[in-house]
Amino acid sequence: MRVALLGGSLRPGSLNAHLLRHLAGQLEARDHGVSVFAGESLRLPLYEDGLAASAEILALHGALLAAQGLVIVSPEYNAGIPGHLKNAVDWLSTLKPSPWPGLPVLLCAASPGAFGGARGLVAWRATLANMGALALPEALTVPHADQQLDAHGAPTDARTASAVPKILDGFLSLAARLRS
Repeated sequence: MRVALLGGSLRPGSLNAHLLRHLAGQLEARDHGVSVFAGESLRLPLYEDGLAASAEILALHGALLAAQGLVIVSPEYNAGIPGHLKNAVDWLSTLKPSPWPGLPVLLCAASPGAFGGARGLVAWRATLANMGALALPEALTVPHADQQLDAHGAPTDARTASAVPKILDGFLSLAARLRS
């Protein structure tokens, strides 16, 4: 199965980028093909009607069209979607064919705070639903991620570490049923 991963912040050392790399590795270990869009590959021009899509935007569009599912690992900026990720979504929403209708999406977040970025995922659900994507009801959040992720982005607390394979299994099962 092909899975696209989108997220992280533009900041070097992003907790969400570490978690994204860990999840990509977990998917690769299960023999799934992954396309990762994080960090500098998301430093896209601001969306403007009439502006031609860049090669980076077209690559992201192609990866989503080819994917059976999407994993979004998003920082929480003031309980919302970070501007650079919203910008990528806005670009994608203008391209044809749209990659969004029926696309299964797993939402994930990591934060130094006690909520693990969960508040920001609420805004993602509304945005994704508006475009026709299908967000898995369960999400992966990592609270106190500055203390709970190892150097490779793997959760070190037992609750989150045991949740990762279960949540990935649920997501992959949904994606296989919807996009076989």
